[in-house]
Amino acid sequence: MRSRLNVVKGCLFVAALIGLYYLFNVRLSIHPKEIQEFITSFGWISPVIFLVAYTLAPFIYFPSSLLSITASITYGIWPGILYIWTGALGGATSGYFIGRFMGRTIFSKRQIPWNVRMRYLMENRGFLVVLVLRLIPLMGFSMLSYLSGFSKIKYSHFISATMIGIIPGMLMYGTFGQSIVSGSRLLLWIAIAFLFILSAAGFFLRKKIKKWLGLQP
Repeated sequence: MRSRLNVVKGCLFVAALIGLYYLFNVRLSIHPKEIQEFITSFGWISPVIFLVAYTLAPFIYFPSSLLSITASITYGIWPGILYIWTGALGGATSGYFIGRFMGRTIFSKRQIPWNVRMRYLMENRGFLVVLVLRLIPLMGFSMLSYLSGFSKIKYSHFISATMIGIIPGMLMYGTFGQSIVSGSRLLLWIAIAFLFILSAAGFFLRKKIKKWLGLQP
């Protein structure tokens, strides 16, 4: 049942990407370049505002995907991808320390997967666990950051695994945002290809990863 639900979610996300592309390039009178020009009109401070917003996102549970798309629309593939990468690392860092100091409070209010096996792996093979769950996100971006801080994974292991693990998603958002601005169908299909690869990996490896983490028998 869950596998079917994940397929449905993946299809809906692809439909949303195509819908946004169509909305910006066909239906709306406001062209994405106007959004781009408005944000960049603030000059050098505009990327600083974006990075601060990304860093603060875990405090208010704001979806980082919206910030990533906005950055790629505004700054293009480059330096948009650099800003997405830097901002995501800032958000991951703030989430990690929220988990370190407020983990028990968060856990009491939110349903978070946790067991003895997973705790052992997080504490002893933290880099690998974070890397796998960044590449194949079985939980939300901020949630994994909270969990990592709470389980006291070394920050150096956590952030280095995050730096590598977010690259595929970062490339997907970067190419998608640029496809909206440029109207390039090639970039749109590249973004969808990234999404398909990530979704397929999650679909086929989900059960193995959950079993490895002790989340299912």
